[in-house]
Amino acid sequence: MCSLVESLKHLLKYAELSDEAILTYSVLAGLKPRTLGEIVSLTNLTHDRAERAVRELMAKKLVREIAGRPTRYEALPPYSLIKRHIEDITGSIKKFESSLVRSVEESIIRLNEGLQRFSEGVTRSFENVVISIASSIEDTLSRIVRENIASILEDVLKRILDTAVESTSTSFMEMKDRIVDEFKESIRSAMSDFSAQISNVTSSLASEIRSVIYEKTRNQISEIISRFEVGARAIDALIVKGFEKEKEVHVQMQVMRGLERIKGQAGDMLKRAQNFVIFVAPTYDYVPKDIIQQLPTRVRIQIVAGFYPKHNDMVKELKSRGATTQLRSMRDLQIFGVVADMKEALLCAIPPTVVDPDSIIAVFTNDDAWISMIQSQLSHIFMGASRL
Repeated sequence: MCSLVESLKHLLKYAELSDEAILTYSVLAGLKPRTLGEIVSLTNLTHDRAERAVRELMAKKLVREIAGRPTRYEALPPYSLIKRHIEDITGSIKKFESSLVRSVEESIIRLNEGLQRFSEGVTRSFENVVISIASSIEDTLSRIVRENIASILEDVLKRILDTAVESTSTSFMEMKDRIVDEFKESIRSAMSDFSAQISNVTSSLASEIRSVIYEKTRNQISEIISRFEVGARAIDALIVKGFEKEKEVHVQMQVMRGLERIKGQAGDMLKRAQNFVIFVAPTYDYVPKDIIQQLPTRVRIQIVAGFYPKHNDMVKELKSRGATTQLRSMRDLQIFGVVADMKEALLCAIPPTVVDPDSIIAVFTNDDAWISMIQSQLSHIFMGASRL
């Protein structure tokens, strides 16, 4: 029982049930409806607490009442709670998917930014190197050109040294400038192509990461969610099929233990009465006055029990129901019995002094032969008692 209660707690939390209602549902869960008396026996709750728990479950549509003699209660499949549980899991997975998508997109953005910075850094470094090389080449060429021109002009054209040096130097300088500019332009073109290639590689890499991580992960999560939904439908079908197999079992005889539970069962019988009740008890302390007062006046009530002065007020209230209420007194009765509408009966032996109320045993029946026998015995006691 405890393990079943613990396993149900997580699911039943969606219905916001009390601990007593959860315990009661665990008793009712299965294929056999149970009476309130059986629920009391199985849960060790008092009659009132068990009844409140059943009403709470009925309000949540987890239990339905099966009319009959006696009334029984049946646990309904908790598919609505299972669906809410699946929806909760699905919501968590979708939330995880959304978080994962954001993380992947942020990672891709950061990767793009990093690769862009890397590309720009490499480009700048390469340009700086090329510019440095170009400058060095420019200086070297200038020096070589000047030295060669000076040497040639000095050896060959000494007479026109001043004019020739200047003219020739200018021509070579123009040639040098053109060579250097062409070299720089070729380097810039190469660096531009290199930067474009890096950008293309970066975009391609980002696209691959998105395809491998994001798309595949999303597809996997979608598949998981789909499986959960299929599982929910399967659970619905299994539960419905399980309850379709249920067959009613007509209770002929039931043994009850515990004085409070026995009193609770007697009270239930009174509530269901439509025509006639005979009630026998050791004293009027056993008589459920409030329940009797709520019955329609057409219901005929015969009560015989030990009467004492302390019961005066109770007897006056019961007599106020009118002629359909017949009260009698007989002391030293050691039985507690109830017959309602000749459809159900309760009989219990009670010693003069009740030391252990939980050890008291009663028999509850809806068998016609037993009801007739018990009614005959109670009527005999009633006829021999003193009128009040």
